[in-house]
Amino acid sequence: MTDAATNPKMAPIPRWQIISLVIAGLQCLIWGVYIIVMPAAAAITYGLDRPPQEIFLWQGTGLVIFLFGVGYLIASTNPRHHWVAILTGLLAKVLGPVGIVWSVMKGQVPSTVLLLLPWNDVIWWLPFGLILFRIFQERTGNAVNSR
Repeated sequence: MTDAATNPKMAPIPRWQIISLVIAGLQCLIWGVYIIVMPAAAAITYGLDRPPQEIFLWQGTGLVIFLFGVGYLIASTNPRHHWVAILTGLLAKVLGPVGIVWSVMKGQVPSTVLLLLPWNDVIWWLPFGLILFRIFQERTGNAVNSR
């Protein structure tokens, strides 16, 4: 995949895309480390009365979140090239909350966990969606030079 450096007809990557991906990456790195290193405190933050009995599974969730952060930071270096990481992240940020809402509705987790969704997931729907939409436009020849 070429970018603006090798294809003069291609618009440079807007700065907001890079900043969004870096911030998302750092957020996931911090949140992931928090769950891995302080699983009991993280469980309370999530609104659970106590950490899950299988603490290694909870820490595994932290590892997955951490790895998403690594992916977003890599994607920030060239969103056009690493669009699959952004798409995967968007899917996780949409489907994760769906699963959490489902768990709340079934009474498996307290509703207080819903307070985290806007800050950890929903906030990224628009930037990730816009980045992917712009890449799709560029690939199909319908790009609008907007920053």
